[in-house]
Amino acid sequence: MKLVTLENDPDNSWSLNNTLRQGGYHCRGYQSIDVLIESPWVEEADLAIIDGDGMKLDKRLIERLGQTFWPERPMLFVGNDERQLSRLAREADVTLLKPVSARGLIASVKSTLSKTWDQYATSDATQFGRYQFEPRGHAVLVDGTRVTLTQKEFQLALLLFRNLARPVSRVYIAGAVWRHDERINARTMTAHVSTIRSKLQLRADADYDLTPIYNYGYRLDPVRRQRALNAVQQPSPHLPAAVPG
Repeated sequence: MKLVTLENDPDNSWSLNNTLRQGGYHCRGYQSIDVLIESPWVEEADLAIIDGDGMKLDKRLIERLGQTFWPERPMLFVGNDERQLSRLAREADVTLLKPVSARGLIASVKSTLSKTWDQYATSDATQFGRYQFEPRGHAVLVDGTRVTLTQKEFQLALLLFRNLARPVSRVYIAGAVWRHDERINARTMTAHVSTIRSKLQLRADADYDLTPIYNYGYRLDPVRRQRALNAVQQPSPHLPAAVPG
C-alpha cells in the first residue's frame, strides 16, 4: 500500500508524511506538484493526501493529478479553509478540516481506503495470469480449477494481488479485511496468510511468491522464471549416419 503526501515540509516531525508512516503506512512526501508528477510513485499511489495550507495549489494542476493518475480513486485534502478545500476537491474526494490529531488523520485515511477496497471487492472477475478472481463467488479459478476460499481468505488474497509487487502493511490489511476489528491479532493474520499461500500455491517455485516483511507486513511478487527454457527437451544424442547399402 503506497501513499503520497503533498505539503510544505514532509520532513517536519508532525507532517502528514511522518504521521502516516508512524501509523504503519508506506508513504512518501513531496513539496511541489511538479516533483510529484515526475515521480514513479504518482501512478502507483493508492491515495494522495494534500495539505491545502501554505501552498499555492493550482486548481488546474490538482485536476490534472486527479484526471491523469487517480480518475477512479479519491484524494484526501487537509486544511483550515473549508472553501478552498471544497474548491479543490472533486465530488468523490474527502476533505478534513484542521486542527486534526494524528488519530483523526489515520482514521480518515483508513475510512477512505476502505471505501476504495469496497469498490475492488464488488468489481467483476479479475484476472492475474493463471488466477481469476470471482468476487461474488468467493472463489479463485487457477487454470480453470476452482479453489474455494472463505470470505476473509478471498479478500486477503485479492488485496495482495491488487497490490502486486508492493509492500502491504499489517495495518492496512487489518483495516481492509478485518475492518479494524480490535480482536484481530498477528497470529490470526499469519494463519490466514499461510492458508492462502498453501491453497493458491504462492511460493518461490510457482508463478507468485508471497513473503513476509519483518515488522511490517507482506509482499506478493511475480516469480521471474523462464518456463520456456525448462520445457525445452534436451537434444537427443546424434546417431551414427546410416551406411549406404
